[in-house]
Amino acid sequence: MLRRAREARGLTDQQAAEQLNLDPMVVVALESDDFASLGAPVFAKGHLRRYGAMLGLPEQELLAAYEGSKVQPDQPTLVPKSRLEMTPVRGRPKGPWVLGGTLAFLLAAGLVAYVSEFGVSLPAWSSGELQRKSGGAGVDATTPVAEVPGGAPPTTTGPATSDGAADPAAATEPLAGTVETVNVPPGHVSISLAFAADSWAEIYDGSGKAVLYDLGQAGTQRTIAATAPLSVTLGNAPTVRLQVNGRAVAVPTPPAGQTVARFTIDPDGSLR
Repeated sequence: MLRRAREARGLTDQQAAEQLNLDPMVVVALESDDFASLGAPVFAKGHLRRYGAMLGLPEQELLAAYEGSKVQPDQPTLVPKSRLEMTPVRGRPKGPWVLGGTLAFLLAAGLVAYVSEFGVSLPAWSSGELQRKSGGAGVDATTPVAEVPGGAPPTTTGPATSDGAADPAAATEPLAGTVETVNVPPGHVSISLAFAADSWAEIYDGSGKAVLYDLGQAGTQRTIAATAPLSVTLGNAPTVRLQVNGRAVAVPTPPAGQTVARFTIDPDGSLR
C-alpha cells in the first residue's frame, strides 16, 4: 500500500525518506512489513502515521493493516536502533578465569580485613537502601518515601529485574496529586510517570544503566529514584504526566508529527 502510493507520486524511497527526515532503511522496512527492525510497536505505529500522512493514505486503514499483519512483534522487547547506536560496545572479559578468581578473592580478603580493623560508617539513608537490596537483585536505584495528603500510602515501584527493566508486578496506581514531599539521597532524582494511555518508557541513570525499560500501560504509574542526570525517552509522550521530586513538570513537546520525546533530568530536577 505504501509502495504503490509512493510510486504513484513519482518518489523514490530515498526522496520519501528525505521528506520524512528518516533513514532510507526505515522507509524500506515500512514498505516490506519489517516492523521488528523498528523496535517497539509504538515506534512502528508512529512511523506509519507520518508516512501515511505524507502520502495521503487513511490513518485508520494503515493501522488496521498493521494490526492484521503476521510479522509485527508480539511484545515491545526489541531495542530501538537509535538506542543500539548510542549503547557503548562492550567486549568480552579479558584474562583467564583463574586470574579473575584470584583477584576477586584478594579483594574480598582485603575488604574483610579493613572492616575488621576500622569498621564501617554508613550514611543515615543507606541502611534502608541496603535492606531493600538484600531482598533480591535489582537496579541501583532507591525508591523515594513520599507523604501523600490524606494519609494514603505512597505509590512506589519495586526493584527492577536483572535485565534492567522495572518489575511489572510492582505497585502501579493513578497519580494521587501534583505536589508531594519526597526524600531522596544526595545526587539522586525521584520521578513519577502516570500513563493515560500505553506508552513505551526508557530511563537511564547517570552511569548509563537502565533503571526503567518497559511498556507503561494505560491507567498505571511508575515511580523510581536514581543517580542523576537521567536520560528519559517516552514513546507516547502526550499521554504521560511527569513529577520530578514530587513536583509536577510538563513533559517536553515532541517534534511536529511525532509522539516520541527525549530529554534529560539534571540533579536539580530541571529538564533539558
